[in-house]
Amino acid sequence: MTSKDDSRQLDDRPREILRLIVRSYINTGEPVGSRTLSKVIDWRLSPATIRNIMADLEESGFLVQPHTSAGRVPSEKGYRCYVDSIGDSRVSKQDERYISRVLSDSDTPEEIMSRASYLLSMITNNVGIVIAPPMAQTLLKHIEFVTLGEGKILVIVVSNSGLVQRKLVRVADHYSQEELDRAGKYLVEKFVGKSLMQIRNDLLQMMQDERTIYDGMMSLLQAWRDSLNTDSEPEAVYVQGAANILNKPEFADVERMRHLFKMFEEKSRLVKILNECIASQAADGVNISIGSELGVPTMRDFTLITSSYASNGHNTGFLGIIGPTRMEYERGISVVGYLGRLIGEMINA
Repeated sequence: MTSKDDSRQLDDRPREILRLIVRSYINTGEPVGSRTLSKVIDWRLSPATIRNIMADLEESGFLVQPHTSAGRVPSEKGYRCYVDSIGDSRVSKQDERYISRVLSDSDTPEEIMSRASYLLSMITNNVGIVIAPPMAQTLLKHIEFVTLGEGKILVIVVSNSGLVQRKLVRVADHYSQEELDRAGKYLVEKFVGKSLMQIRNDLLQMMQDERTIYDGMMSLLQAWRDSLNTDSEPEAVYVQGAANILNKPEFADVERMRHLFKMFEEKSRLVKILNECIASQAADGVNISIGSELGVPTMRDFTLITSSYASNGHNTGFLGIIGPTRMEYERGISVVGYLGRLIGEMINA
C-alpha cells in the first residue's frame, strides 16, 4: 500500500514533472514521453533533462514504463502523490447549475439519493453510488410491521427526516396483522424520536423486566431487534452508471468486468468494501482510496472517492464514485464534496 507521505520525497521540479505526466495521461491514456513534456513547458527543460527526471521518478516508484522505448505512466504511488497535492477543489458553476436543476423538484429523501447517484455518474462519467444511512441509526418517527406469510415480516421505518426504509425480518412464530399493528403502535408511542439502536438496547432491558407482559409481542420485537446490526444487507444503495466502466479502454478484460459487475449486483459486498475504506480514513471531508488501498485485488486499477452526509446530526450516509485510477480527480473530488454537503442539507430541510 502506498503512503500518503510519499509526495514529501520530491523536490519542486520532479513534483511538477510528475504532475504534468499524470495530467497528460489522464487526458490521453497514452504513455508520456520526454519530448512531449518539453513541448508542454515551452522547452524550458530539454528532453534529455526531463528523461533524467523521469528515470529518477521511475526508480522511486512514482512512474512505470509499460513497454521498452515507450513513455512513462503514473504508478499507484504516483497517483497518490498527485492526489495529495491537490488543494481545495471547488465545483464549477456549470456543474453547480446542473446539480441544482436535477435536484430542484426532489420531494423525498429517496428521490434525492437516487438523483444524487445519477448526478455523480453523469458529471464524472464513472459509477455513482449513494448509500442510505444505516437503519440502526435512524431516529424513529413511525414504524409498521406487515405480515408476508411463511414466517416473513416486512418492517417499514420512517425517520424524522422522512426517509422510508424497509427491512425483511424472518420469525419462527406466527403473528396476525392485528398483533403486528399493536407492536408498531407500541413502539411509536414509547420510543418516537429515539434511534433504533437506542430502542434495541431499551427493548433488551424490557424483555427481562416485562417478560410476562407483552410476551408474544416481545418475541416479535426481539426478532426485529436482532436484525439491527450494521453488518447486514444495506437497506438502500443507489448505483448509477455501471455501464460507464465499459467505455474505459483500461477495462477491456472481460473477466475483470465480470467480477466488478457481480460486486455491483451484490450490494452488500460493495457496501462492505466502502465501509472498510471509510473506516480507515477521516470521517469528515472527501476521502480517496487508490488501487491497493481498497484492499480488493480485483479493484487494483480503480479509485474510490467518497464523502459522508448527515441526516438530523445522527444518521450518516455515504456517497461517492468508483472509476479507473486514470480519472479526472479534481472534478471528481469537487463534485463528491459538494454533493455530500448539499444532500445532507436537503434531507434535513
